[in-house]
Amino acid sequence: MMKYRRCPRCQLNYITEDSQLCSVCMDEMEGKRSIFDEDSTQELLCPYCEKNTMGIDDIMCAECREKRIRKGR
Repeated sequence: MMKYRRCPRCQLNYITEDSQLCSVCMDEMEGKRSIFDEDSTQELLCPYCEKNTMGIDDIMCAECREKRIRKGR
């Protein structure tokens, strides 16, 4: 029967006694990104014009925002 212990780096995942680190920590140390990593620089397509990009926290792109300001909305 295999014996397991907690990963010494993250203390979350279990590894076999002969392993150094869990696969999550190994990938992180090698610089690999996980699908669960948040990317704050991610850009989205504007829902109003559907052609310009906008930041993740924006409601619309800068061009659409300027048009609305000029129209007085």
